[in-house]
Amino acid sequence: MAALGFLVLGGLHFGCSEPVNVDFNIINPCQENLFAEQGCNFMRIVVSALDPADPLHRDAAGQGLGPLAKTCDVAAGECTLDAEELVGEGRIVDVLCYATLESEPVARASSSIVDLDSGGEGVAGKSLNLLLGNIYGFVETTVIRPGDSIGTCSKLGVAQNQGRFGHTATLLEDGRVLVVGGIIRYGQGVEKYLTTAEVFDPNTGEHTLLLDGAGMPIEMQAGSGRAYHTATRLRDGRVLISGGVGLIQEGSMEIPTAIRSSELFDPASGTFVSPTDMGTARAHHAATLLATGEVLISGGVSYVSGAINNNGYYASAIVFNPETNAWSDVSNTMSSERAFHQSVLLDPAATQGKVIIIGGENGAGTLDSVDIFDPTSNSFFSNVSVNMSRARSRFCATRLKNGEVLVAGGTTTKGDLEPDNGVEIFNLGQGGSFGGFKPDIITLEVARMDHSCNLLDSGNVMVAGGRLSGGEATGVGELVVVGADSYTVQRLTDSLNPPRFLHQATELLNGWVLLTGGLPNDAVAEMAVMQSMYFVPKPL
Repeated sequence: MAALGFLVLGGLHFGCSEPVNVDFNIINPCQENLFAEQGCNFMRIVVSALDPADPLHRDAAGQGLGPLAKTCDVAAGECTLDAEELVGEGRIVDVLCYATLESEPVARASSSIVDLDSGGEGVAGKSLNLLLGNIYGFVETTVIRPGDSIGTCSKLGVAQNQGRFGHTATLLEDGRVLVVGGIIRYGQGVEKYLTTAEVFDPNTGEHTLLLDGAGMPIEMQAGSGRAYHTATRLRDGRVLISGGVGLIQEGSMEIPTAIRSSELFDPASGTFVSPTDMGTARAHHAATLLATGEVLISGGVSYVSGAINNNGYYASAIVFNPETNAWSDVSNTMSSERAFHQSVLLDPAATQGKVIIIGGENGAGTLDSVDIFDPTSNSFFSNVSVNMSRARSRFCATRLKNGEVLVAGGTTTKGDLEPDNGVEIFNLGQGGSFGGFKPDIITLEVARMDHSCNLLDSGNVMVAGGRLSGGEATGVGELVVVGADSYTVQRLTDSLNPPRFLHQATELLNGWVLLTGGLPNDAVAEMAVMQSMYFVPKPL
């Protein structure tokens, strides 16, 4: 462990209150000494706010004062930033590392939510530990809570001595990440579907198994465990956990079987509550939070004899109402049965909250087709003639800040481990009345499937991990750079280590991305990855 004590905020005056003095300890990630390697001779301190009504927040239109910042010489040991607006709640503090004043920042350390407020009395003696990471790099999650473990690697799955795959990882309102369910392996093809959950806290850098007051693991209502389910944070902060696969007793054996139940995680109590019946057992489906606050579940597939039922793909969809905790059917079905697809909320202002359902696979093979859900009529349009350039399944998709939808990678042949490297863009103004995919396709350097895509604060998309044609995972990360009228792909110089697929990637409140779990290859005896990683984006 290596830490640098650096007094970065001093003499911050709020009316007649006492100064705000904050002592920053810059923590190197485990097994590294980035601060020395990067030559951090200058530090730029940036304080911003998440609340759009806060003066330190600047929106896309340029409204608001925006972040306050100052650059200081590290050799001086302290930095003074004077402004009444600094004191307040919900601050994000960013410390940027520069080798020279003329260069771009090479590393950064970012806080989660920080309150620089004590009821008008000022703040004195506050200390923050911040993890340093290379910009556009991957860095190990590291304990930053004061104590004997500070500076050591923080890993997922310490209780079972291995990570998870097929799990979900959901950002909670307070900035923590809820990791639910998934699968662990005991070797020789023996697997356990987990009923437990872990929470990752960026403020401490620690993964913690959810425990009750007696120190026992808090378990989901589904005693079978869940994997390949969905988890959706609702507007009230609860998390809806739907469907998936669990181990169900059949005779003397436990068989992987699709689940028809859903349940809610209540962050206030830290427990799983309100199990409900979805009406249909489905896994490998898609879930989308609608503009109304409801949740659309589309497609999926059932299991038979412990494997995917080739005749059990669904074209149906259901909607969850968080006010009644009840499910209802969509009035019609999609044009095709599908699973392993993607579902993306289109720009609500431009489309009245419509959702595009893209690709996937069914018993006949992979799909290039699209369905569009209309929440105002609770139905799918029947005359959508929009297709990707090629059929694809097990890909990623995300809505960009310009309203377009990026689709990347996947496999074009069902049951084939030959992934694709194509990137396609859906545009509402392309083609007919329902939009279409642009004819120009850019390509990733590495063809991959079962990977992740994250929209960054910059508007670019970070693609990470995935399965290669030989069944092994890739650690290569790539950045899809979104320009005014163009898209380009840049390979990141840093790699994800360990490499992984079937992982989860969750954007945090400070803009960093947390990558958890996954598999390093598809060997049946291979255990899931324990070491979680951050991706460190370039500051805006």
